[in-house]
Order: sequence, then C-alpha cells, then structure tokens
Amino acid sequence: MLRLPLILVVTLTVAGCATANVFGVVGDEDDLYTGTATGYVSRSGTIELANSQGNRCKGDFAYYPGVLEGHGIIACTDGQQATIRFTGLSSVSGYGKGISSNGRPVAFTYGMSREQSNLYLGLNPTRPGTATAPGATAPGRGGTGTGFYINRQGNVLTNAHVAGKCAAITVTRQGGVPIPASLVKVDEANDLAVLVTEPSPSVAAFQPARVARAGENVVAYGFPLTGMLASGGTVTNGSISALSGLGDDSRYYQISAPVQPGNSGGPLLDTSANVVGVVTASLGGRFARRTGTLPQNVNFALKADVARTFLAAAGISVETSPGGRDLSVADIGEKARGFTVLVDCKR
Repeated sequence: MLRLPLILVVTLTVAGCATANVFGVVGDEDDLYTGTATGYVSRSGTIELANSQGNRCKGDFAYYPGVLEGHGIIACTDGQQATIRFTGLSSVSGYGKGISSNGRPVAFTYGMSREQSNLYLGLNPTRPGTATAPGATAPGRGGTGTGFYINRQGNVLTNAHVAGKCAAITVTRQGGVPIPASLVKVDEANDLAVLVTEPSPSVAAFQPARVARAGENVVAYGFPLTGMLASGGTVTNGSISALSGLGDDSRYYQISAPVQPGNSGGPLLDTSANVVGVVTASLGGRFARRTGTLPQNVNFALKADVARTFLAAAGISVETSPGGRDLSVADIGEKARGFTVLVDCKR
C-alpha cells in the first residue's frame, strides 16, 4: 500500500525550460518517493514516481488557462490517490497543497533549492532524525541566505542553518562582488552563526535594553528566493504579532512581515532601523502538513537579546544605539541595504 504520509522528490522538466526540483511531504512520516515529471508546451504533463517499497505512482498535471496555477492527480499501484493544486512563483517554481484519498494533507514546492523548500515544508536538514532527500542538492552546491554586519571589525551575524556547515562562504553587498568569509562561532540551539570578512563602514545597531511590544511595526530586509526574485535586497514590513514563537518559545517573536526562503539570517528592524531580531523561520510547511492549508505571514525572528547573549559569550562586540526618530519604511530599507549581505554557502 502507499505509505502515506510520504515525502516526494520529483524532477520537473518543462519544454523550453530548465529542470526544477520538486519536494513534498504528506503527514509526518519519512517515506521517500522519487521520480520525474515531464511538461509540454501545452502547459500539461505527466508524473511518474516510486518509493523504496516498490509502490509506483503515475499521474497528470496541468496549468489553468492564462495563470500560473494548476492542478493534478496521482494514482498508485496500491489503489491510493492524491489530488494536488499548485501556485507558481514563476513559470517553473512555486508551491502547492493537496489531499490524499485517505484524508492526509499534502504540501510541496517546485523549482526551489532544498534549503528554500525546507521553510515551506517544515524540514530542517541539520536536525537529527529529520528526513533528508539524497541527491536533492548537487555535489558542491549549498544554499543562500542573508546576514548583516554587527560591528566595524567585519563580523556578520546570520543563521546556523544558512552558514553553519559550509566548505566555503562568500558574502555579497547589493550591487557588489562576492568576498570570502570565515565561520567564527555557531550556536546550533538558537540557530545562530557569526562570520568574519572584510570590515564594513556601515553596520547595524542594537538598541540597549530593547523591550518590544505586540503590535509594534517592524521591517525585514533580506535576499529571498535568489535567482527567482529581484537580485537586490527586498524590504517587507509588518508588525510583531506575538512575543513568543511556536509552543510559547520566549526566544522568538512571531511577526507578520512577509519573508521567503533566503530571508533567513536577515535583520528585523524597528521604526528607528535598530535591530530587534534575526529572521529565522516561517510556519509554512509545518502548518500545511497538519491542516492542508498554507498560513499567511506567520513567521518568526529570534529576539535580539538572545543574539547579543550569544555574541557576548563569543567575545564579539556589537554596535549599539540609544534609539532615534521614527523613519519611513523606505528610509529603513535604505539604511539596511548598507549593512545587509547575501550569504552564499558552498558545500
């Protein structure tokens, strides 16, 4: 029988377009399926895949006319079926959800790297016991995320899942060229990493004894979905929705500022452009696996106080600011552009 919940890893080839990876989960078991999907000029195609137990599945997918949305159905040799619907971020990338014939929720992405997909699917490849698709990332490749300068000595703060396990790291300012960086310290428990690279004339500032309140406006800056969205930094704004994260975890803020894969490690800023957190995760895939729906703007940032404690223990200083006047979102974005970098990890 089809062992739902499952994990799908599919290679999608659309006529005239590049090959794109597809990752998916149904429920929360670790039954790996692999296969291929071939698309045609007519914007429809077929899918074939199988798992390690020999269960084989085949189906069709198609786009709706004139839009980057579509649907499909997969039938398996054990009699089970799964229906899917998807929304494109581009002609060869996006995300979707569905339901199996025994009622299990499905969530998946296509055209994204494994690192980008993890946030949508709720997977963490560095966490013991979590399934990792073999061959999902080509040898020698890694992922990208965001980081930001925290002092004038060239230290850059980011997430451990962005830069914690790399053979080589580079950081790139908007409009600049990649420069080498080295890992200094990692805090796996809090998903933090600090790098050192060339000094920067522009650095982020932390406000001492900053106590945020639910409802306060915040701005996130980063480099999401590199290669699919704009090559420059992206500015999004929202508010602090709650003063704790999943399971009332007091280390995190829940924020409504939209973030995507690639925003990880970027600064979360208050209305004076001071750092109040480090963008870390989205509820995305975890919620989808449990309910079959994708949440809207339920994201999380590690609080600045947690980051400062980590940095102090590592003997790394940070710039501080007593506060300042309120700025427009555009002005905050302009300041963030000066101290935020794209982090590229090669594995």
